[in-house]
Amino acid sequence: MTIKKRFFISYIGGILVAIISMLLIISLAFYVTTGSVPNVTSIYKLMTKERSLSSEEEESFVLLKDIIKTSPESITAPLTGDLKDSIDYIESKDLEVVIRKDTGFPYYSSNLVEKSLVAHAPEFELNNLETFGTLDNAGQLFRYIKFDFRYEDGDLGSFFVLKREDNLTEFLTNWGIWVILLIIVISLLSTWYFSYQLTKTTIRPLEELEQATDKIRRSEFELSDLESFKDDHTIHEVKLLQERFTQMGEELRASYLKQQKYEENRKELIGNISHDLKTPITSIIGYVEGLKDGVANTEEKRERYLEMIHKKAINLNELIEELFLYSTLDLDGISFQFEEVSFIPFITHVLEEYQWAEKIQLTTNFPKDESVILMDRIQMSRVISNLIENGIKFEDTNKTGLEIAIDIEKSQDYLTLSIKDNGVGIEESQLMHVFDRFYREDKSRTPMVKGSGLGLSIVKQIIDQHEGHISINSKKYSGTTVKIMLPVKKDVAEK
Repeated sequence: MTIKKRFFISYIGGILVAIISMLLIISLAFYVTTGSVPNVTSIYKLMTKERSLSSEEEESFVLLKDIIKTSPESITAPLTGDLKDSIDYIESKDLEVVIRKDTGFPYYSSNLVEKSLVAHAPEFELNNLETFGTLDNAGQLFRYIKFDFRYEDGDLGSFFVLKREDNLTEFLTNWGIWVILLIIVISLLSTWYFSYQLTKTTIRPLEELEQATDKIRRSEFELSDLESFKDDHTIHEVKLLQERFTQMGEELRASYLKQQKYEENRKELIGNISHDLKTPITSIIGYVEGLKDGVANTEEKRERYLEMIHKKAINLNELIEELFLYSTLDLDGISFQFEEVSFIPFITHVLEEYQWAEKIQLTTNFPKDESVILMDRIQMSRVISNLIENGIKFEDTNKTGLEIAIDIEKSQDYLTLSIKDNGVGIEESQLMHVFDRFYREDKSRTPMVKGSGLGLSIVKQIIDQHEGHISINSKKYSGTTVKIMLPVKKDVAEK
């Protein structure tokens, strides 16, 4: 059963329970009061007949009854004497008087209509057992008490003392059934309205969520599907659910796109690994076969072949190590050993092996005050060495020598390390890709271009683990500048 049907049945059930409960309470009160089980007839009698007379009605009734018993001949038109005075007295108390003879009415108060009296007057009953009742006169209800008797000429006669019913009783007697029907109609319309509002504010948004969920299951979900959730009439709880679902949809979409990118990168990674592994292996096989077949027939050639085999093997080993390091970083498999390190002595020690290198002019510009960084010594050393090695690899041979300048600037929150070289540089259009794995500016990946293309990608992952930031600025044939920003250990720096 759908939630919409459940709510609709709940509304109808609530109305029925309220009606039945009200009827049971009324019935119980009726039973306690009268000692009988209520029905339509008994309830009607209770409302109309079985009411105690007011003192005015009782006094008026006794007055007329005494006149009839003592002077029955006076009950004839025109009314005179004591009867006329008595009737005037009764009518002065907002009561009405009717005198009936056979089928005619010799007298009735001016507020009454004779035709209606003829139509609605009760039957004669000389035993006077049923003396109370309600009389409809021209649409107005009157409660009456009557007394039946015989005129001296033998005709049947009656006199009535009538009192106008209050407006509520009259209204309920005349329109009670219509009021009940109207209440039922209003209840049904209210149920329909509430059901419509429930559908609009709750059911329909939940159905849209269900459809969107099904689209996600079938991988057909688009961000444009979330636009249908923007409805101001949705109730707060469902709107919160929509917002959470929208957020989940956006995250799933981003995750799906990221997964697609990972899949594309994985295929590219496999192709690059295959190519970069195959190239040195092919060279090694070629040189080994040359030695085996006697192509290197001199000691000098053999030495050159062995040197090339050794060099290719080293390159292959370095590639495998970088692949292993990259995959370990990518899977968060490396446990970083962070410690507070005084950065300037640390980098000075790292640069010692390059200070006396041939064909490299290394310059430094460090501030005098100390900076303490929370870092992993081994991994940060790898970053600096990698960046310097890149400068060496991509030296511009058209220039007199390789120049590498290392500067450190310190701000309140960050230490900025700049490594600048005068190498061949990078095309500006390629700068956005330099941190991608296996990136090489040479798309053909020829052996003339050194490196695996993993170095800068590894560097970025290490800097990210240090909660730092790395950027690169370069122009073709104008050198390259790499800037690394690392957060300063504040409590130490303040000392």
